[in-house]
Amino acid sequence: MATREIIEQYDKAVVQIATPTGTGTGFYLRDHNVIVTNRHVIDGNLEVVVSGKSFPKTLTKVMFRDQVHDIAFLSVPENIEMTHVRLAAHENHPREGDTVVAIGHPYGLKYSATQGIVSKSDRVHKNVSYLQVDAAINSGNSGGPLINANGEVVGVNTFIIADGDNLGFALPVKPLHEALEEYRGKFGRNCMRCSSCLDIIADDEL
Repeated sequence: MATREIIEQYDKAVVQIATPTGTGTGFYLRDHNVIVTNRHVIDGNLEVVVSGKSFPKTLTKVMFRDQVHDIAFLSVPENIEMTHVRLAAHENHPREGDTVVAIGHPYGLKYSATQGIVSKSDRVHKNVSYLQVDAAINSGNSGGPLINANGEVVGVNTFIIADGDNLGFALPVKPLHEALEEYRGKFGRNCMRCSSCLDIIADDEL
């Protein structure tokens, strides 16, 4: 799939997320009816503002927080239109040299896309495996999708090395798949992953 086609496909699936302390990126997964982002994007907030190309700024709830993998799920506002995009399968792990595209809102510049390659397919940081990419990722890109040449999400853009030269890191889809499946049984409830036992716990169970 051409880069232009990928950008067009994700045009109405990528959203901007705003909190009192900053902005970030998220993307819609219709199969799970959630908006995925990084936990650090929504940190300390039970509600955030989301906006997309097909709908104005809207307040929505944070449903799930996972500080171990730095991911979060937001509820999808009613009566809005967003494009369906696909997660790559568990086993479809990118390899070094694979082409990838990162889409997000760096420094508030909405809907910016950068292209690069996977530099390292298994870079471990704080006991979590990440994809290292040379596609430019900056502040505001956090939580956005990393997309392969087939137009599938292969990672969640998560962090960069300060003062590094295009040293970006994305969480692979395997832990995202696992979190989505685990959360399915508690869908709609405000939940978090315990950093000690790693179980998903609803706030009303504490």
